Amino acid sequence: MTKLGILLSSARPNRVGEKVAQWVSTSADGRFEIDLIDLREVALPSFDEPSSPKSGAEKTTDHGRSWAERIAALDAIVILTPQYNGAYPGALKNAIDFLFHEWENLPTILVGYGWGAANEVLPLLETLMSRVGADVVGSVGLGFREDLSVEGELFVTEEKAAALETALAALEAKVLSPVG
Repeated sequence: MTKLGILLSSARPNRVGEKVAQWVSTSADGRFEIDLIDLREVALPSFDEPSSPKSGAEKTTDHGRSWAERIAALDAIVILTPQYNGAYPGALKNAIDFLFHEWENLPTILVGYGWGAANEVLPLLETLMSRVGADVVGSVGLGFREDLSVEGELFVTEEKAAALETALAALEAKVLSPVG
């Protein structure tokens, strides 16, 4: 079965990301083996490898090796991000920067949430993921008031649910018939 990572990037104690992760997981259920990756639990320190990830050098830290192995074991990933001050959390940027080759050609969906349906963070994250070679197949932005409350109660519109379903289908197609 295809292994799908769902990466929860918010580390705040009162985050709503867990409820968004549950929504994505439920939508993907039955088609994928889910690995819920919580950056709060992964707890990577600030990047501390001696070589650039792009160099292809072996990771020297236990946390660097473990993180690389976890992402390399995935067939695809959904990255969940809140919009904090117009951007993604520092923990997410750090987690992405720890790796390079592990992201290459990895089918990826971006799910953002926040005011304005995460319309500022999603383009930034898509640019970053494209820069590290990920294959971004779709994105969905959930807005406070329209799709969820600030406390995390979900009432996602049919349009957004359909957008996630379309992205998951595209992701599934990429994994089942990769190009190259």
